[in-house]
This record gives sequence, structure tokens and C-alpha cells, in this order.
Amino acid sequence: MESGDVVGILVGTLCCLLVLGIPLAIPVYALVAGRRRRRETQHQLATREPRLQHLLRLSTEVPDHPGPTALVHGGVAYAADFPSRWATGWRNLAGGHARSLTEQVDMARRLATVRMLEQAAARGAVAVTNVRIETSHIDMNGGSRGQQALIIDMLVYGTALLPAKGGTRP
Repeated sequence: MESGDVVGILVGTLCCLLVLGIPLAIPVYALVAGRRRRRETQHQLATREPRLQHLLRLSTEVPDHPGPTALVHGGVAYAADFPSRWATGWRNLAGGHARSLTEQVDMARRLATVRMLEQAAARGAVAVTNVRIETSHIDMNGGSRGQQALIIDMLVYGTALLPAKGGTRP
């Protein structure tokens, strides 16, 4: 075998690796990064939510509160990760429950709720009543292949019951 043949084989092998490797590496990276981000977000929620358990949350009004009130809100625009969008795309073919996307929506709701409760806690609230959740989604075209980047927009708001002037709790 001559040196020109070896160089040709090496160049051909390198070209094949680049042509096949890059298209395979991008989805693998997206899968790993998406799962890591999801685990980090779940860990963050697991540490932030228990600190706010003392705040009472009600979806009804409490009109006889003796102290002042304030509007508190928390919002998040949460981009669903690649593995969830990919699994949901396959689920669309057969129909049924898209569990991975449901997890993403639940995570967005929890993040927005934590942000609202942190705002209420910063104001010294004893409870948050009349809690409401507004949702929407933003579809963004992801290029010529028609890939959609799903962004879930979540807003949670409520009425924070602040302590009365004498420091009494409702």
C-alpha cells in the first residue's frame, strides 16, 4: 500500500465521520443538556418550595382580613427541552398522553408559583388568597424543517394578606 492510498483512506474516513458524526452529536448533546437542565430545575424547586410551606395558599377570597393586602405575581417563560419535544412529536403520531410535555408544564407552574410566593414572603405576607393561573404558549419556528420550539408562558397571581398593624394574624 502506498502512502497516497493511506492518506486517501484517512481523508475518506475523516469525511465520513464528519458527515455522520455531527448530525448525530447534536441531538445527543441536546438530550444530555436537556436532561441535566431538567434535573437542576427539579433540584432547585425541591429546595425552594419547602421554605415557602408556611404561606397559606387559597384559590378563594378572604374578604374579612383585618390587615392590608397586596397583589403578588410570579411568571415564567419556560422552554420545553429537546427530549420532551421529540417524545411529544412521536406521541402525536399515535395519540395519547404526552407525559414528558406534562412534566414541563408542571415544572413551569411550580416555578411561577414559587416566584409568586417568594414575592409574598418578601412583603411579609401571612397567606396568599384568590390564587389564579394564566397560561399560554409561544411557538417559534426553528428553521426550514418546520421544527417548533415550544415555550410555555405561565403567570400565577394572587392577593397577599399582609399582617395587621397590631401584628395579629388573620
